[in-house]
Amino acid sequence: MPHLVLEYSGNVRERIDPAALFGKLHTELASVGGFRIQDFKSRAVRMDQYFIGDGTREQSFVNLDVRTFGGKSPEARTAVSEAALTVLADAFEATLRETACDISVQITELDRPSFARTRSEDHSGRSAA
Repeated sequence: MPHLVLEYSGNVRERIDPAALFGKLHTELASVGGFRIQDFKSRAVRMDQYFIGDGTREQSFVNLDVRTFGGKSPEARTAVSEAALTVLADAFEATLRETACDISVQITELDRPSFARTRSEDHSGRSAA
């Protein structure tokens, strides 16, 4: 944890470089949120089918969902959101300038007792079939 899920409309002006963008996000969010960089799992999803508002003018969106376990203070969650928003506003500067764009960040707190996972090290010694 955390998982970063970036969704954006297909009409954003920038070409997304996931390694560069997520590298910046990981560094910033680790700094303000107390996360370990090696624990981030991130992905970007371009949305080519979308409808925004009344659909009458060129509009775009960028949304980052930061999924993490609960327990962070409201101040810590705000710091994470604000740091992510700063990185995204810089990364999507042309889209903000040239379209009616909304960039948003949300923190989704996962319920630890209902979260399940397994890792490679949990299966060491097993042969890959």
